[in-house]
Amino acid sequence: AAPVSGEPPLFEALQLDGYAAARAGAPVADPALMAPLIQEVYDTCQAAPTEKVLPLWEKARKGRVVADEGPWRADKTTCKEYAANEEDGSGFVIWLDGYQRGKSRESGSVLKSNESLDAFLDACKRQPDALMLDVLARSAK
Repeated sequence: AAPVSGEPPLFEALQLDGYAAARAGAPVADPALMAPLIQEVYDTCQAAPTEKVLPLWEKARKGRVVADEGPWRADKTTCKEYAANEEDGSGFVIWLDGYQRGKSRESGSVLKSNESLDAFLDACKRQPDALMLDVLARSAK
């Protein structure tokens, strides 16, 4: 069931969008998409609080133009590129965790705690030329 009060949750929205993107075969994280999607799904959830959120998210996403190019790509962004722009990339890390889960069909988040996030980012720093997705997938094991 969806929440019916408070602010739309950004962390969960980024995870959902990454997951939905992987299922749709769309490797580009599109920050411009987040605000309108969050609002649309949040409004739908207010009206239908017992609906599951993922199908609502996927339906809303299908109705929008999604960028097919950008700096934050599951299939191209390296750890070095992230390190060069960590502040802008913080949302991408959350999105990428959702993407990895959608791609691998694993239910658990790699980012369970600050410790697991730090371990992933440390592993990324040690492998600047690696794809962030590959480092994330290895830290999930």
